[in-house]
Amino acid sequence: MPTQSVNKIARKIHDGIAQDLVALGYSIDQSLGAADLSVTTRSELRSIRFQVTELIKKVRIEILELRNTALIFSDSVVEICGSKLGLCEIPAPIDIAVQPIIIELLRNAVTHSGANVINLRSYFEQDKTLIEVSDDGIGGHNMSSNGFGLLGVTEAVAELKGQIEFLKLEPGLLIRVSIPK
Repeated sequence: MPTQSVNKIARKIHDGIAQDLVALGYSIDQSLGAADLSVTTRSELRSIRFQVTELIKKVRIEILELRNTALIFSDSVVEICGSKLGLCEIPAPIDIAVQPIIIELLRNAVTHSGANVINLRSYFEQDKTLIEVSDDGIGGHNMSSNGFGLLGVTEAVAELKGQIEFLKLEPGLLIRVSIPK
């Protein structure tokens, strides 16, 4: 599940970089306690210590955001598709600009496809993020004037300089979105 991957990355950052920064901060604190430091050196060390403290805060915020974004997004995918969710492959982290596109494609599949199974696959290929939403439903897409879901997705993809394809399956539909990084 994608949440596990993101959590693994967050744990590695916490257990690696964050702990190294904390240890560096303690080393600077130890050096600040030396009696024979010049005023200039002590001042420079304090400045470096404040910078390390700020870096630690930033890393902790990033760890929290990684965990929260993955959990919230994964929860949204499961909530939207429910028991219809089949294959679900999402890279970590998923770009915040791409998330609404995925959410709308899933909502559209649930609401209009008549599918029993909806699959989500997102991955990176060279310099692109690729999103594939497929289902085993009735296999059509309609950019109707009284619905704005696919129209909004098409506009969002265009704003990101991407492309969208609608491919008929037997049975169902595959919507493939390609967005440059």
